[in-house]
Amino acid sequence: MKKSRAPDLTQEILQQVLDTLDGWQEKLTWDLLLDAVETLTGHRYSRFTFADYPEIANAFSLRKDTLRGTLPRTRGEPKDERLRAALEQVDRLQAKAERLQAENNLLSEQFVTWAINAERKGVTMEMLNTPLPKPKRDQTKGAK
Repeated sequence: MKKSRAPDLTQEILQQVLDTLDGWQEKLTWDLLLDAVETLTGHRYSRFTFADYPEIANAFSLRKDTLRGTLPRTRGEPKDERLRAALEQVDRLQAKAERLQAENNLLSEQFVTWAINAERKGVTMEMLNTPLPKPKRDQTKGAK
């Protein structure tokens, strides 16, 4: 029986992948991530699909780099389950904050590129900051 293609990544699935990466604590490989996402969503995506999404590719690289620099906690791990859960949540939130900061840096670089290119083409800041027109909500599509 032929397997059907996994559905396109929705914003919800993309967020699930990013959340999975934020909480990742073990060895990280593309195959392990793909396995985890398949368990989570029921669909098998390819590494190439994930690599096409800069958010996933950047989060994967950042998490992998972070995990390389951490030592496994063998001694000193709290015995209290609530404290352990709280520390895991702190780790996840720290990873998410680092990922979001890296994304912000990339967006800032993109903005600078756009601003310089716009200036070279004669587009002024006043033109760029012009408010968008308000949608006409009073009219219906078929009204004459």
